[in-house]
Amino acid sequence: MKLRQANATTNIAAAQIIGLSGKNVIVKTESGQILRLPLSPKKQHDQVFLASLKDIWHNKIWIPVNTHLHQLFQFDWLMEPVRADH
Repeated sequence: MKLRQANATTNIAAAQIIGLSGKNVIVKTESGQILRLPLSPKKQHDQVFLASLKDIWHNKIWIPVNTHLHQLFQFDWLMEPVRADH
């Protein structure tokens, strides 16, 4: 595996939500790393998004996170984005 490919894959980790604050989602990765993932102002006020995060948290569902950028992924592990013109 080339270095560039290795770095790209190690930036993605499975994590469980362990807390929600007004501006952050706190997750714990499989390796035990605790990350604070900041929410955009738009996401902080999106009640459907926040309810979804709470459901994921309470059901202990593993989600993909970018450990380098400290971000949630917009799409799931196996889903590809659906184009609006389809």
